[in-house]
Amino acid sequence: MHVFLAFVLYLIACMTVSALLLPWLQPLFHAVFDATPDRALYRFGMLLMLLGLPLLAHTLDLRDRQTLGLTTGPDGWRRPLGRGMLWGLGMLGMVLGLLMALDIRHLAPDALSAGNLFSAALAGLATGLAVGLIEEFFFRGALQGGMRRSRGLWLTALAIGLFYAVVHFIRPTSLPPDTPLTITSALGMLGGGLANLGRFTEYADSFITLVIAGLFLSLTRERTGTIWFAIGTHAGWITVIRIAKRLTDTNHQSPCIGLIGDYDNITGWLASGVLLAGTLLFARGASSANST
Repeated sequence: MHVFLAFVLYLIACMTVSALLLPWLQPLFHAVFDATPDRALYRFGMLLMLLGLPLLAHTLDLRDRQTLGLTTGPDGWRRPLGRGMLWGLGMLGMVLGLLMALDIRHLAPDALSAGNLFSAALAGLATGLAVGLIEEFFFRGALQGGMRRSRGLWLTALAIGLFYAVVHFIRPTSLPPDTPLTITSALGMLGGGLANLGRFTEYADSFITLVIAGLFLSLTRERTGTIWFAIGTHAGWITVIRIAKRLTDTNHQSPCIGLIGDYDNITGWLASGVLLAGTLLFARGASSANST
């Protein structure tokens, strides 16, 4: 498990460096991106992670394209990317449809227009492709490729799925009002994010959704041999989430409100069930294809 531990420590190191540099860089982040200190800390940490990832992969001898999941077959990379996107749109689209059918989410007033739908879809697709490329190269690319050299699929997928979910719930907390941004307060924001792990029961439903999502993505990497399908799926999920947040509101009075979590009012027990069904369907289809 030395590869897994190396990636965990690497992520912690990148976020720590981001916190140490934030007091000097925040004026630039605010001027250019209008980013709050907590968002700037997280995004700069992710940027450092991306920039240093080739060096980490080289150090761990994860150098060839096959290990990194960057190979292309007869279909190239566009077709698996597109197929993955269809799966992502289909799974989260089903979740959104069920949430609206159960009146957990409903159309926001004056939200449904071609312009709103187009801009939300375009923003979601652009963000999804960017986030999908970064996260899938990190989790299902280099990390999964490295772990699969010595570990079985399901142990690898579960470990990465848990790591993937944890990262989403340890984002830095906001800087308290009237608190100057210093190295100490920046590290405090980082520590506040880590403290969220102690409140697991408050977001367990959404956490389970992300673990299942991670398992599905690891399975697609295993079955296709590349990360292109996973990137497409990731982009499809984020596209639907962006559309849902732009065009719909949460109905907190719904008797079925317990099916979603407070994390984003979309993930939760309902989404977990749909993603689990999608994972089983994909696994069955892949097994059938391999046996023919």
